[in-house]
Amino acid sequence: MLYQILLIILIRSRPISLFDRFMCFIIFLFLRKLKLTMKVSFLVSLFMLSSVQATLWGQDLITLDSLRLQLAKAPLAEKSSLYEQLAWEYRKSQPDSTIFYSDQSINLITREGLDRNIAKALNFKGVGFHYKGDNVKAFELFTSARDEALEHSDSLQYAHSVNNLGRIHLNQGDFFKAYGHYYKALAAFKKVGDIEGVAYAYKSLSELYQSQNNLSKALEMSQKTLKIRSKVGDIDGQISILVELATIYELMENYNRAFDYYLQAKMKAESIDDAIGIARINLGISQLYSVQGMNEEALSYADRALNTAATSGNENLTNQVRLQLAKALLSNGELTKAKNYLSKVVAKTAITRELPIEMDAYYYLSEISKQLGDLRDSYENFIMYTRLKEALVNAEAARRIERYEGRLEIEKKERENELLRANEAKNQALIERQRFQNIALIAVIVVIGVLLVSAWYIGSKRKQVNLKLQVKNRQIAAQAEEINSQNEQINVQNQSLQKRNRQLADLNNEKDTLMSIVAHDLKSPFNRVSAIAELFNITNLTEEQRTYVGLLRQICENGVGLIQDLLDVNAFEDQSRKLHKVKINLMDLFTNEVRAFYTEAQAKGLDVQIDVSELLYIHTDSSYLKRILDNLLSNAIKFSTAGKKVVLSAVEEEESILIRIKDEGPGFSDLDKTQLFKKFTTLSAQPTGGESSNGLGLAIVKKLIDIMGGEIILMSEQGKGSEFILRFPITNVAPVSAGSQ
Repeated sequence: MLYQILLIILIRSRPISLFDRFMCFIIFLFLRKLKLTMKVSFLVSLFMLSSVQATLWGQDLITLDSLRLQLAKAPLAEKSSLYEQLAWEYRKSQPDSTIFYSDQSINLITREGLDRNIAKALNFKGVGFHYKGDNVKAFELFTSARDEALEHSDSLQYAHSVNNLGRIHLNQGDFFKAYGHYYKALAAFKKVGDIEGVAYAYKSLSELYQSQNNLSKALEMSQKTLKIRSKVGDIDGQISILVELATIYELMENYNRAFDYYLQAKMKAESIDDAIGIARINLGISQLYSVQGMNEEALSYADRALNTAATSGNENLTNQVRLQLAKALLSNGELTKAKNYLSKVVAKTAITRELPIEMDAYYYLSEISKQLGDLRDSYENFIMYTRLKEALVNAEAARRIERYEGRLEIEKKERENELLRANEAKNQALIERQRFQNIALIAVIVVIGVLLVSAWYIGSKRKQVNLKLQVKNRQIAAQAEEINSQNEQINVQNQSLQKRNRQLADLNNEKDTLMSIVAHDLKSPFNRVSAIAELFNITNLTEEQRTYVGLLRQICENGVGLIQDLLDVNAFEDQSRKLHKVKINLMDLFTNEVRAFYTEAQAKGLDVQIDVSELLYIHTDSSYLKRILDNLLSNAIKFSTAGKKVVLSAVEEEESILIRIKDEGPGFSDLDKTQLFKKFTTLSAQPTGGESSNGLGLAIVKKLIDIMGGEIILMSEQGKGSEFILRFPITNVAPVSAGSQ
């Protein structure tokens, strides 16, 4: 049965150290003396050992048992992560177990080819060696973790590995390298958004600054750490950093702030029933009061710390508290009580070999004996104090030598790593160069082969081409003769076309002359008839006669207008006329236009409005622009019904001058819009007052707009009026400032 129990224990995922086995054996023998059965004795000894370890090291047995249970049931892909979690939980109490579980994860990932890298496991393994005091091995593992993280683009583990390297350099006294690694880690944590990692990096920097006695920077880093840990709700982390802040303020002799932070830490520790944490905080507060000479308060908090520490089984903490109590009692003059506590400290530290505490205890025993007049005892205690001090000095010297040797070893490893990386880069460059040479050689062979094939192909094709060329040459010769014949025909046709062009030019001149003569001969009779009709208005005519006379005058005016439009169309097609550009004030131009059409507008009861700035100018041909506005404003009045509104406006917009003529007439149909600018076109809408419309007005407007380099746009829906928009480039616009006129 005993072998079965041992087998069950050994197959658990937790390795058992030699110390565990020895303690288990001692407890087992003791229980057998009490005549318990072998099975019960063995199980109880294991339970007691685990309980003592949990008390001494703060081990979370519930978490460990949960992880082991998950490990037994987890699929292969998840086991490596569970191994790493177990490694992390054991880092402080059993670093050998941390190394063991890290190796389990590394072997599993490597053996099974899991879809993850081993950087995290390497980091944890390095932590295990760091806690064992083997900083050189830890440095190698952290470096490997960094390289693994870089290879797999694992920014988070890169940050942790760099931070761990900083801690190694800090322990070796290489503060410059530690500083560089900490800030690299901080930048990496920020990049991946791991705020807990950022807090971890800040705390590392705080420890570095404290080692350099740069307390203001240490304080800044610790406060940043506290802010982050408060934000994420990390109570344990908050307690740790609050105590650190209290320690920094105590070193800065700001005792009130130190006390405040101790109290905050104590409240946090009480909220999670952290008895050991509360005892440590009470010890810190007691020491803080001692520094200020407040002995009663120091004794009170030291008593509280002792009540908790004595029941925890943590002898190191208990001895620290007893030493603090003795110092407070000594300052208070209670020499006997102080001596009793110091004697207990000496007895305990002689076993645990806590030399600094034991040395201080002998020093204060010597002082008490001196004050009590027992010089012999004082001397003996002082001799023990000096021996321990020398031992500590020797130990410190040995540690310094060890750190220096470790630092040299680490620097050697760094140089080896750099050399290895340089060799790898060199080898890679050689491989790349060889690969390039191979590619170049293959390319040359391919090119030569292609050239040979091409030469053969070209040679065979050349023969075919020569044969084809001979045929083509004969065809070209025949085509050349045909082309010469066609050229002669073209020359004859060109001469005929030139003669026809001269005839057309003569006809066009005759047409222009005829137009002028006809227009003159037609305008004169119309004007005379109109004058006679005007004379009739002077005589006493009946209303009906006056109506006929008015119609007669209207017919004459329409005839004259048609003749003028025909002359204008003919004149505008003359390309020889150049624009005569002048600077025009649009307000003045619009006002004159409205005055010119005032009678027609009043006769139909229309409201003609102007909307333009007094300082808006345009640089263009005034006669052309006036003719455009005449035609568009005339149309707007013709096609508007009584009581409606016509708006003439202008604005500067997007490097252009926009002139708008808007009416509330019948608008244009979709068919009208396609025929809008053609000559002699009859549109669907008709003038509302019986006015004439010859279909030339908008054709003239379009022709003039094109000559002036502008654009005309129609915005209209049938039955909803229309708006003509004239757009002229800003290059044609004069400066708006009145002072520039």
